[in-house]
Amino acid sequence: MKQHVCNARLAFAMYHSFRKHIQDPAAILGEYVMPGATVIDLGCGPGYFTIPIALLTGASGTVFAVDVQEGMLRKMEERAVQAGVRTRIRPVLCTSGDIAVREPSDFVLSFWMAHEVPDRAALFSQIVAVMKPDARYLLVEPKFHVRKKRYGRIINEAVAAGLKPLQEVPVPLSRAMLFGV
Repeated sequence: MKQHVCNARLAFAMYHSFRKHIQDPAAILGEYVMPGATVIDLGCGPGYFTIPIALLTGASGTVFAVDVQEGMLRKMEERAVQAGVRTRIRPVLCTSGDIAVREPSDFVLSFWMAHEVPDRAALFSQIVAVMKPDARYLLVEPKFHVRKKRYGRIINEAVAAGLKPLQEVPVPLSRAMLFGV
């Protein structure tokens, strides 16, 4: 299976001004990300969610910004510096088979990226391994690209890895499930 990832040269498209009106990170994540939390943003791209997460965690929080592309991590770091939250963020260059974070975490986000991972069983197992007992994981997939049947298979893979579905979460243009362990 060929792996597809969004090219870092197209990162500007993830920051289109219209997107914040549809997918406001603070509105989507505000109920899950608390001050002082340790959060993992898997497939962070240029930091569309990373930077708002760093604002939500506050100065005592830590955000692991994880991506397979160095170019995306560089763009995220530039934006984090501009936003004044760079010290709260730890960029992590991962591989398609290893999220490369072992820190116990309070919240994990994968936004529009799980469908791109060749070995989701390994991905979900690694997510379970880093989640604290009361942690939450929000899986969000694009409706226009991940049809309902495929999304169901992804949810089943997550459950098989030990994640427990808690509730569907309304996210515009998406299918989303909140999990616990």
